[in-house]
Amino acid sequence: MVSLTRAAGLAAMLPLAVGAAVLRVPQDHATLQTAIDAAVTGDTVLVSPGTYRESLHIEGKDITLASEFFTTGDLGMIERTVLLGGSTDGKKGSGPILSIAKGVTFATKVVGFTFRQGDHGVLTRGQVQVLNNHFRENRDALSCESGGAIVRGNRFEQNRDDGIDMDGASYAVVEDNVIRDNRDDGLELRLHPYSTGEVLEIVIRGNTFIGNGGDGVQLIDYPGRTGRTIRIERNLFRQNAMSAIGATADGRTRQDFQGSPLIEPVLILNNTVIDSPYGVVGGEAMLLLNNVFARISKVALLHLGGDSVAGVNLIWQAGTECEDCDLDQSQFVRSDPRLDADDRPLPGSPCLEAGAATIDFNGTTVSVSPERSSGKAPELGCKEDVSPSTPSKAEPGTSGRDR
Repeated sequence: MVSLTRAAGLAAMLPLAVGAAVLRVPQDHATLQTAIDAAVTGDTVLVSPGTYRESLHIEGKDITLASEFFTTGDLGMIERTVLLGGSTDGKKGSGPILSIAKGVTFATKVVGFTFRQGDHGVLTRGQVQVLNNHFRENRDALSCESGGAIVRGNRFEQNRDDGIDMDGASYAVVEDNVIRDNRDDGLELRLHPYSTGEVLEIVIRGNTFIGNGGDGVQLIDYPGRTGRTIRIERNLFRQNAMSAIGATADGRTRQDFQGSPLIEPVLILNNTVIDSPYGVVGGEAMLLLNNVFARISKVALLHLGGDSVAGVNLIWQAGTECEDCDLDQSQFVRSDPRLDADDRPLPGSPCLEAGAATIDFNGTTVSVSPERSSGKAPELGCKEDVSPSTPSKAEPGTSGRDR
């Protein structure tokens, strides 16, 4: 299995490797690409504040490309260190700002930049950690083309198509990011056929999806079964224009609300969906457990059948709770979730300790990822109670909990 777990990612503030060189731009090298070309595996290309318009490429080496946020922890360095796409006449597009070649490994990190106005901000065919960056006004902000990515602590905002686009045999951990106000989907995953035989793991966890013009997460199905597992857990979805999580069939990229025969397992655990037209537009093998759906104007759960399974979930103020769903609804909670302004359950909320820690999903035991180690039952929704009696675990990343 091509598997990426929470332990696989590293925090953005990482020490420089012992014995590695630091190549500074523009002090040592006039351009980023000349510094990248001069670097060897283990080196760091450290970029001073400024605006840089280059088409960058990392190939045949594993390096860290970073702004001074990497060494100082100063969040202001992210906005002050801009990698700008487009041609010198200011036109948008013209290819990726940064491309990662096949063969590059997860030892490569891109840390602490603002990517603007590229056809793609970052496009990877290799493996890369993308940590604590801001992406704005690109077409697709981050594109995985049969590549792997650990994506943590970033902001994807106001991009012209998708925040994150995954094609081919791609796999990723997408964790603790803010993905908002993108013109199309927050994250678009195409389940293209592939022939490697490896199981690809996609984990989408702890993110905030707000105000995207399509789905929060869109799963685009193609005929046949592929070796993928998809885990969508502890995310907040608010005011996305179509559905929070939506499947489409036969390669259709526009959400048509017809559902999909998607048979790859999709685990939908402890998410909070608020103020959306649709909650989940489904497939044939989806597991729904410990989720909260509140103020859903049209349908909370649509087209969920086949081997799909539902445990305890809360649905409140939905135009229609379930439509064309073959689900056991006996454990559904139909009460006001009573969430505070930060979407955490208030005292007396029916979400408190009402969830299940495990569930049987077609013969496999699935466990949720706890946010605390109190030994009590999990809450419903994406966030745990943080009262003094129930302390929460520390969260990685710097921006994934922003609203």
